[in-house]
Amino acid sequence: MYYSFKKINIESPFPTTQYGHISQTRELSEYKDHLFARVIGFKDEKNWIIHLSADVLAIDREFRLELQSAVRERLKNRNISLITSATHTHYANSVQNAEYARYLRQILIEGIVDMEYQQLGEIRCSYDIRPSKAIGKSRISGYETDMEYLSLITFFKNMDVPFLRIVIYNCHPTILHADVPYFSAEYPGYLLKLLELDDEDCDNSFLMGAAGDISSRFIRSGQSYEHMVELAKKLYFEVKILTAGICLKYPLKLDYREVEVDLEHEFKPLDLSDVRHNLTDRELETIRYGQIVRANLEQSKNVNLKAEIASWNLGAVKIVFFPNEIFSAYLGMLNLTKTMLVSYSNGYGPYVLPIDFPFLTYESFTDTLTVKTKEKLMDIISTI
Repeated sequence: MYYSFKKINIESPFPTTQYGHISQTRELSEYKDHLFARVIGFKDEKNWIIHLSADVLAIDREFRLELQSAVRERLKNRNISLITSATHTHYANSVQNAEYARYLRQILIEGIVDMEYQQLGEIRCSYDIRPSKAIGKSRISGYETDMEYLSLITFFKNMDVPFLRIVIYNCHPTILHADVPYFSAEYPGYLLKLLELDDEDCDNSFLMGAAGDISSRFIRSGQSYEHMVELAKKLYFEVKILTAGICLKYPLKLDYREVEVDLEHEFKPLDLSDVRHNLTDRELETIRYGQIVRANLEQSKNVNLKAEIASWNLGAVKIVFFPNEIFSAYLGMLNLTKTMLVSYSNGYGPYVLPIDFPFLTYESFTDTLTVKTKEKLMDIISTI
């Protein structure tokens, strides 16, 4: 087995807006944190899997397919499986900026192609999971899920020497206020920085779980950078608990599967009289934003007609990669000791609410998938 890891700085060399909140219209140049794409590569005689997790809101489907095609061509291997994920920070450079998107594509291609692999022999991995509201819980008043989970995948060489950790957590990186005048990797980036300081010989990456309805709204005591650091440290200490645990180690597998799915949409009328009166000011504000987003969406009909759902069975756990902002309720259909669902991967799409979700919220305005499509997605998630 061969392994490689690289951190690629993806900060824009020119000013851009942020991307994640409708109010982010200023072009900025200040970086509170470094923004990276963390790239993991594993290959053996038959398989070659490359996974990148980037400090951006999202990487869309077309970008990912173009990136995969270019990497395959440059490395002269048509069988490379390139998985793209986003940490979903709302304070990174805007991937909607065409000039930045071109820059990002180029530095990612060059960085991935130049990665140097080392032979590690047999690699083993472990998986552990625990419920955690360290940073987030349901952000919808009156709707609790108890589906907030922190997971840790650890990779070992020489049977017991850790060399790579992947943290999975499902909470929106929106601790900071929407209008902060700087770029930030938010809590995922700060968490990884703390883990890197712990052990310089161990690489680290982060995946965002099923966080469609989970944020720090009812956890945070403020929205300054210091408040973000405070919560990132809380999550860090919970990760340390997982690193100290004793888990079974399984031989690493490179079992990757991918399915292309056709998506059907419908624009059902939304009854604004269903807005509840006990919502917070922030929830009411986001519903007003939702009406703007829905009007633009109905006018443009700019919806995704296809998506790729993928899975990587590592041996210790199977990761299911899903592009949309899927609600945490979908975790309830999985055996979470064996499978974990990750959002914002291999593309990007709006929220996927549970079927027959009872409330009108901001997320309702962008979910246009038909019930039939959701049922099809549920079947793929549970079987892929």
